[in-house]
Amino acid sequence: MDRFDIRRVAMGLTAYAVERQNGYERHQPEGSPPWQEQRRLWTDAILQGMARLDGLTPDPRLMEQYDLELRQAQGCYFFTPATRQMQKDTIREMRRFAAALEAAGDDRRRQVNVVRELLEDMSLHPHWWNGKDNGLDLARDEADRALVRMTAQMPIRFTRIALGGDAGPHWASGFVSGCVRDAEAVRQTAVYQDALRDYPEITSWPALCTVYAGRNLPTALGTADASDFDLEIINRTGDRFLDERGVRWLGGPYQMTIAAAPAESLDVPAPFQMGHTM
Repeated sequence: MDRFDIRRVAMGLTAYAVERQNGYERHQPEGSPPWQEQRRLWTDAILQGMARLDGLTPDPRLMEQYDLELRQAQGCYFFTPATRQMQKDTIREMRRFAAALEAAGDDRRRQVNVVRELLEDMSLHPHWWNGKDNGLDLARDEADRALVRMTAQMPIRFTRIALGGDAGPHWASGFVSGCVRDAEAVRQTAVYQDALRDYPEITSWPALCTVYAGRNLPTALGTADASDFDLEIINRTGDRFLDERGVRWLGGPYQMTIAAAPAESLDVPAPFQMGHTM
């Protein structure tokens, strides 16, 4: 594999950060770090990751230059934006980086997710980087697909919950961690608690629970409950995740009817759901 053009990527991501710093900013979710801090973390992680995949020691001078240029650009009315060619070069190298991480093996999804997050941030740029001819849409979609493929190969177990059943009336559905097969376990899930808040008029909830595993594992042996990170990727993909290579049915659907109770706080962790080997 050809080496990454790390210096070119550093120049492109620095120019992008300057543009965002001096322009319109995204809405800041409550309790999250400022976008400027997150962009710096993403940039540093990408530059270090590229260097290590190339067998090099990360160069701290790249981030020193990044910080210097952002300080110098603060409050300036004029700055030079990245050229369209620099955009293309930067996005192409980020796309190559995500593909190389997937091919490298191990669980490198966090690094791929950093690439995805920065590409998503670029897609929300109000003027320039979100154009249609710089490869951004393709790179972001490929990072998304890589995360889905990699998650399907993880030794995890998870349950799809459908409230109302697949045939309807269908009120809510989603994926939760572990093996959920009875009414009390369903009551502890975010899918059920959110449905209670959204549909307070429902007093009886038909539910279907189907249990799955990743890595094409035939039983729950050798699996672990899906993590919050796993579930973020799975729920973002939705039911299409079940068609991924490596996702395997373990048991169900388990059918039940749940009498509605007041929505509970999920601040207290739900009890561990292991279930029997299927």
